[in-house]
Amino acid sequence: MSWPWLVSLQYQGQHYCGGALIGRQWVLTAAHCNFSTVTDNLVIGRSYLWNTGNRDLIPVKAVYTHPSFTQFPPNDDLCLLHLENPVELGKFVSPICLPGKDDKINLLSKCMTAGWGITEPHQDEFPKTVQQAKVPLISSTSCRSYWGLDIKNTNICGGAAGSSSCMGDSGGPLQCAQDGQYKLIGIVSWGSSNCHPAAPTVFTRISAYRDWITSVTGGEA
Repeated sequence: MSWPWLVSLQYQGQHYCGGALIGRQWVLTAAHCNFSTVTDNLVIGRSYLWNTGNRDLIPVKAVYTHPSFTQFPPNDDLCLLHLENPVELGKFVSPICLPGKDDKINLLSKCMTAGWGITEPHQDEFPKTVQQAKVPLISSTSCRSYWGLDIKNTNICGGAAGSSSCMGDSGGPLQCAQDGQYKLIGIVSWGSSNCHPAAPTVFTRISAYRDWITSVTGGEA
């Protein structure tokens, strides 16, 4: 598993959003994914989703949506999922490191996204094999000029270089190489509705929410 922290949010066995394992019992995703503890489960540590069974489904006991979350416009688009039980860590399941709250964003960082979102705008099914793409980071100024919308300092933008996050990628990680390891720099929030490869994706910037994450998880992430 190239990305042992990568999580699939599933409803009735079908993928619909991504997430990132940030502790043995915690997953970070987008609030707008609207995860339900009643109907939904997680799959962690799998590159392929076509042969998952009930034993692969991980239940969640509590959902913590950021208290300031709004969907229109999308702000503070983060949600913490508290797993029923701690996951067993190993080669295929391992949490990603978080940035410090004062970490600065280097626009030249090597960054990647990964997930099971659609790759074509009219695609009927999500791919069963995890997809990944390099994501060059771009300035908030460039992002604002493209979208004509206010991009806040709690966001970071990337992409517009031949590949784009699309439906099913929401909640998935933007992971950037820093100090010899990958860190979770962002969570996919929104972007092009038709997977346009020239459209920047807008991510929720994790460093801006470290205090909230620490508070909710009790320092476990």
